[in-house]
Amino acid sequence: MGWFGKGLRLKVAFSAMGLLAVITGADAQDAPIRDRLFFEVEPRWGFVMPHHDYMAYFLESNVNSFQLNVGLNTTGYKDWHKSFNYPQLGGGFFYSGLGNDRIYGKMLAAYVFIDRQFLPRKNRFNIGNRAAFGMSYLTKQFDLHSNPYNMVIGTPFNVFFQYDLTLYYRLNSNLNLRWALGFSHASNGNLREPNKGFNLITSGFGLQYSISDDRLLVTQAPGYHSDSTRTYVSIGVLGSAKSVSRENTNLYPVYGMSVEWLRRLSKTSLAGVELAAYKDKAIKYTYQAKDDSTYRSSDSYAVTLNPAYIMQLGRTMFVFQPGIYLKRGYKPDGYITNKVGMRFQLSQNLYASWAIKAHWAAKADFVEFGIRYRIIAD
Repeated sequence: MGWFGKGLRLKVAFSAMGLLAVITGADAQDAPIRDRLFFEVEPRWGFVMPHHDYMAYFLESNVNSFQLNVGLNTTGYKDWHKSFNYPQLGGGFFYSGLGNDRIYGKMLAAYVFIDRQFLPRKNRFNIGNRAAFGMSYLTKQFDLHSNPYNMVIGTPFNVFFQYDLTLYYRLNSNLNLRWALGFSHASNGNLREPNKGFNLITSGFGLQYSISDDRLLVTQAPGYHSDSTRTYVSIGVLGSAKSVSRENTNLYPVYGMSVEWLRRLSKTSLAGVELAAYKDKAIKYTYQAKDDSTYRSSDSYAVTLNPAYIMQLGRTMFVFQPGIYLKRGYKPDGYITNKVGMRFQLSQNLYASWAIKAHWAAKADFVEFGIRYRIIAD
């Protein structure tokens, strides 16, 4: 697998760490974990979205998928439980075909998720959504000699993301019927080319069994809120590595620094803006690979401005950052950039972070890993 595989596993494991800490960090005064457990089984059917013509050429069939999940019902002990209507947190396993077993193989994924329902939990019928983050393993990848037709992915281990729209119908006090329409994605964050990534649309019916009636676990006591800071100013050190093309398997480092201002909107949300500067050593080799002689040393530097919206679940934060380039490095990438990621609060002022940085139309640039320190808080 090499360094890129190990590095990707570490980054994805870190991305799951924050949410797993929320899931397993039960307080002694909260309901026992056993009483909060639930289990799910869900078959799915769907198709691979062929976002390139050569990808569609090799698709032979639709896909059959299967999911197994285990999780915890929240009770309202923490303030964000109530703010997000008592979400469910957990982890699971996803298995799916990819439309051509000989060339694309199968996908296996492990992930953590947060599931939010929008109507009162006492209702028999409910609607919601679920977001899952984790790691996937693909049984087939591009290989110049043994699998040259797989122009979609070049690594066995990849980042995995899934988003579901869900409907629930309560059959009895412990059993729910669940319907999901979901989008699943696997790619490697540009650690090795090709990296077009797989996008799947799947839907299916499943059953969710809770050890206890989740409606009876809800506490009416005021929830615990750990952070009431109104304004944040932080600085960050960022780093990553990326590849240039499938013919060049070298990894080139990316370094960055940023400053960010955030303002609290509510107990569970913040908004602000981040200014970041990067030095991308892969850009020089990108010019060379395209026989472009116009490269200048300043082209290796880029500056971005990213508005930020953050959802806070205790010490874990989900970060959404659309943005623009104030200075571009490689011109064909355009002026639009965006980041989606997570942060975990290590101490009062120290945060660890990861994000997928992309260009316009969700073209992955690299997986960004960072440390942030809060220098001003009031």
